[in-house]
Amino acid sequence: MASESTNKGWINTWEEGRSPWHRPQVHPMLEKYLDKVIAGRHSCRIFFPLCGKAVDMKWLADKGHTVVGVELSGKGIKQFFQEQNVEYDVSPVENLPDAELYKSKDGKILIYKADLFAVSRDVLGTFGGMWDRGSLVAIDKEDRERYVDLMASLMAPDCNYLLSTFDYDMAVMKGPPHCIPDSEVRRLYANQVQMDHLETHDYLTEKWKLKGHKWMSVSIFMVTAKL
Repeated sequence: MASESTNKGWINTWEEGRSPWHRPQVHPMLEKYLDKVIAGRHSCRIFFPLCGKAVDMKWLADKGHTVVGVELSGKGIKQFFQEQNVEYDVSPVENLPDAELYKSKDGKILIYKADLFAVSRDVLGTFGGMWDRGSLVAIDKEDRERYVDLMASLMAPDCNYLLSTFDYDMAVMKGPPHCIPDSEVRRLYANQVQMDHLETHDYLTEKWKLKGHKWMSVSIFMVTAKL
């Protein structure tokens, strides 16, 4: 389980209507690299850790893929289905107390209301694709190793895992989103998977300048199972 303070803080952001990380449009990096994630498959099972109410999930489901997310906030999950006009059912999750499964009527979108560290391969199964935007960088530093272990355990042999990370001057901000330099990303995943650095681009927007940042970048990686 994540720490009680971490979970409480996350729930509070949703209850107070604060979700500045949420994007009303599909993320451009997912659009750009979707073909690499899908790799020619017509139907792929794709995982969204700490999914929030990402519109990317509906976009992928409309393309014929099955999306599975994990989100701690029931309010965030309900907002997703309401805002995307998707009908859903809610059911308990076997062997996972206090968890609930929100499932679209067509079965294309499944979101588990649960602590990310409470779920496992036994509950979620494995995935052919993953989109990790804002999840690794939201996890406390002391939880990163077990986070990587969890993600690696959920990867099918043909999984393509798209990962987005931030880098900036940590003297300016402690996060989240947390700063994870490329060297640290590679160290974290080195024993579990193979990594391909796709790009690094500038991310110094006016929002971050106002917070005192003089530089900020985002790196995109493709993570695959070790051969």
